[in-house]
Amino acid sequence: MTKTEFEATVEFDDGSTADLEMAADKSWDSFVNYFGDAQHVYCVTYSQSPAFIYKMFQNRDLAVDSLEVIVGDNQHDDYRRSLKNTNNAKKIAAQLESLRRDGDLRIHTVDSARVLLHTKLYIIENQDGSRTLICGSANLSKQAWQGSKQTNVNMAWRTDGDTPVDEWFERLYAFHKDYATPFMEDLTEEIEDAETAEEEAKIYDIWLGGDEFSDDPVAELNARLDEAVDDDQVNRYNVVTDAEEAEKAVFAAEDTDTDPTEISPDKRVRLSPQGLEDAISNLDDTLSANNIRINDGEIVATPAGIARYKETFTGYPDLNVDKDENTVGLRVDDSVLELTAPLPDDPQEVADALDLIEQYVETVGEFGETRTTKETRAHFYEGVIYFCWAPFANYCAHHYAEYESAELDKDLPFLFLHGDNDSGKGMFLRFGARLISNGYVQEVTTGDDFVKNNIERARASDTVFPYIVDDVAKSKIDRDIIKSYWEGKWDGSIQMPTFIFSSNDSTKPKSELRTRMKTLDFNVNFSELEKDEREAAAQIAGQADSCNLFPWFAHLFLQRDISLPDQSDRLADARDVFAELYAYAEKEPPEYVPLEKPAEQEHDPGRRKWISALSDGLCELDFKDDGRVIADFSANLDQQQCWEFQKATPAHIRASIYGPAVQFESANRFKNWIDEPSIIEDARRDTERAADNTGVLSRVTRLVRG
Repeated sequence: MTKTEFEATVEFDDGSTADLEMAADKSWDSFVNYFGDAQHVYCVTYSQSPAFIYKMFQNRDLAVDSLEVIVGDNQHDDYRRSLKNTNNAKKIAAQLESLRRDGDLRIHTVDSARVLLHTKLYIIENQDGSRTLICGSANLSKQAWQGSKQTNVNMAWRTDGDTPVDEWFERLYAFHKDYATPFMEDLTEEIEDAETAEEEAKIYDIWLGGDEFSDDPVAELNARLDEAVDDDQVNRYNVVTDAEEAEKAVFAAEDTDTDPTEISPDKRVRLSPQGLEDAISNLDDTLSANNIRINDGEIVATPAGIARYKETFTGYPDLNVDKDENTVGLRVDDSVLELTAPLPDDPQEVADALDLIEQYVETVGEFGETRTTKETRAHFYEGVIYFCWAPFANYCAHHYAEYESAELDKDLPFLFLHGDNDSGKGMFLRFGARLISNGYVQEVTTGDDFVKNNIERARASDTVFPYIVDDVAKSKIDRDIIKSYWEGKWDGSIQMPTFIFSSNDSTKPKSELRTRMKTLDFNVNFSELEKDEREAAAQIAGQADSCNLFPWFAHLFLQRDISLPDQSDRLADARDVFAELYAYAEKEPPEYVPLEKPAEQEHDPGRRKWISALSDGLCELDFKDDGRVIADFSANLDQQQCWEFQKATPAHIRASIYGPAVQFESANRFKNWIDEPSIIEDARRDTERAADNTGVLSRVTRLVRG
């Protein structure tokens, strides 16, 4: 029902006239009467979902040829999320995209630069060329009227289409459109490139589900803060081509005389707090400390404030991989350090960078004492490969998720460094952190500062810089979270870091965690270094600050076609990139560099431990008819000591404690792992000989007693 409160005919200075009506509308039917003779409609309105607009258009609630809508209360990703959560989302998305491409239905969503467009504005072009122009409080949404007793007041002008009020409405509409972006434009661009129906269907699946949205309000806050920063609000410096400027940006961030988080007009970042109230309340002190505030219903901050907040949130900087631009960017206040660069024209530059890695690795044996120089150097180098791969764990997850057989918690392993005190683990972690941050990250988290809920905080951090923890007690590595870190939370909407742990604990993680961790053994001791040796080792490690190896690695890695890796080598792509770097540098890699297979497989310390035990006769092998084999240590070790041998086996071997013995489910897998047929055969013969001797002794004893 429409209740007209005021009617008048208005004459303008140019002699044109228009009828003005002010009315109170109490129902959807009364409101759509304004659209009775409409041909084209342009409007600014609130709308909960694109599915509602589509349904209204399809059901001919508005019998119009074309409709253009500026949605004032939703940004692009919010609107896509509402569509994703709709029944038949894929079908509706396809129909919306088709209507958009034909020009029949176009939707625009609020740009991140503006929080809300509260205006309700309608330009209705009628069949006869006349217009109805409406400004008021009514939304173009049938659902908004249903189940409520709301009344909306609207002011409607009826014109011939060529009056000053038409011009004013057009300017006002254009003003609002400047703060909006076309909805589904990115989808249309991809659909146009599809060559088959199957490819088109896959594009819809990825668009609807590939970049999902986090149900963690803290994670959503962190992601939205990042997205709200415009490119023209930050300075970008490539650490290779703009090395001097990048270094100045880091020095400026360390300057305590100025506060870059102070809000100024040219550095102001604004976004809506809608749906983030709980996160803001929980993090109020941390946000305020970095000048991130709530003013007049919007979040106001600066790029530097956001960067510093995110760094204090986890202890590590905001590092991002841009899948579209193929770049890696490290946020430092109001600057972004680009950590991606093409290979240099001179291969010697790459050779020099590889030389630095080798010099550092070769401190094992030169400064640190070890009986297994080649093997331990290989493990150190494997750790360097992991550090370079670590920022791309999320990037790989996006590719792996396309495979039904993907198991992200196994395909994206954490790194666990195992070694005694003074085995160089702490310095190695700092070396790796400096290498992938261009020297920005100098220190890592200590085990004392690490608590279990840090893993949950990492999930919400929206950064890909690895979470590095030195000297952590195994008891702090929560089994349930580690087993489902990726598959329990990762949905593509929030970037999550991988973890790198080191530990002095005498035993390694349990087998159920070892399938989700890459374990490296630092079997070296640096405790007896002289002063000059310590200084030399520190100087080598310090050169990581200016080493360009990671930007070149990142460039090559982002050029690769990433596919699901074989479980035997989950860093195969990273390993291949290192092989490319050596080839480009025309440099022969030292024999310890693990370019063919993982170091922990080529130089397995657990395998070495078992070979020694078999060679020294510490155990007897009992091969069972059902395919099992039991290694019996009862003559030399107790059950507790047997645990060390059980934990020294790879998880896929499936070894378990069997009294003072270790039982292997498959004798063949055990033999293939040991890969020393003569040692296995000698141990088998020794066991059989011992059994025969025991049998003879038993018979003699019975004869004597008889």
